[in-house]
Amino acid sequence: MKALKYLSPWDVELREVPDLHVTGDDDVVVDVKFCGICGTDLGIVSGSYPVAVPGVTLGHEASGVIAEVGAGVTTVAVGDRVVINPTPYCGRCRMCQTQRINHCVNKHGTESGVSYDGAYAGRYRTTSAFVHRVPDDVSLQAAALTEPLSCVVAGARKLQPPSLAANTYVFGAGPLGLLYTWVLSLKGLTPVVVEHSPARLEFARDRLPDGTAAYASLEEARVKYFNDPQAPIDIVVDTTSMLLEDLFPQMACGGTYMSIGLKEKTASIDTMLLADRSLSVIGSIDSLHGSFVEAFHLITTGRIPAERLVSHVVPLSDFRTGFAALGCDIDGRRFGPADQASCKVLIAPGGVDE
Repeated sequence: MKALKYLSPWDVELREVPDLHVTGDDDVVVDVKFCGICGTDLGIVSGSYPVAVPGVTLGHEASGVIAEVGAGVTTVAVGDRVVINPTPYCGRCRMCQTQRINHCVNKHGTESGVSYDGAYAGRYRTTSAFVHRVPDDVSLQAAALTEPLSCVVAGARKLQPPSLAANTYVFGAGPLGLLYTWVLSLKGLTPVVVEHSPARLEFARDRLPDGTAAYASLEEARVKYFNDPQAPIDIVVDTTSMLLEDLFPQMACGGTYMSIGLKEKTASIDTMLLADRSLSVIGSIDSLHGSFVEAFHLITTGRIPAERLVSHVVPLSDFRTGFAALGCDIDGRRFGPADQASCKVLIAPGGVDE
């Protein structure tokens, strides 16, 4: 089978590797149908997030069809359509026992697409606890967004708005930005999206929850949505990692700034304001206990229209086109803002007609 291997920053290639088969009684092998390109993958390939082990197969946001099961597996069967939870955890370490499975101290060697061979490949091997059967009326494209949505659910849990009328801003209209907009809307908030890329902005506007809107700048959002050029900022979800220093002095009392991006940026803030205005600065990026199941519920019940956020589906052989749609030019070794209408890009190892 073919697999997309990470060798070093900007050095990735498709290689022929042996087919995967079950080796243990609890093993499950999945024929991968779709695997989403994540910001983590973009950071790994570009070298801005150097966490992957050289030689690993990339990819972790996957869905597919079960090809093989071990002798002890009873919860799923060959032929079942499934989504994969790519975040195994030991359940024994202090992090796991205190509800922080995303920081399991024994996770090295188990992280899909980082230290364990991921799902930009024909097959993926895991264990039965980490696959979930997808209902027949839910597409495998939609199911592939379960993992990024689980990260959003985990972050949304951390936000404690002072009021459902809080002025809420989501900066960035990529997959996580739009998923945050939907999840926060389900919580009763009314997020406003700010996106500088004209192409991404246009794509996002047709895919927002009722009552929400998207604008090209914070200034435009304040004037056109809130009818106030000085409209307060109560809650910020920043998918860019870049805005803390600029926005922190503008935060309203009791406000919360959440950073979810994985780009390196040093920022200076006034700790007197932090205390005097009762502000909160928090970060979030991974799934937490139960958030994968919650995300799967939101997709399979139609509460989140996940498939509408898919902008591209490309075959594994054309992975460069998929990465380029998100601003990551592998051959040119350049990574910047997307210059086309893109959101969630799916890689299809078996072909786009699957």
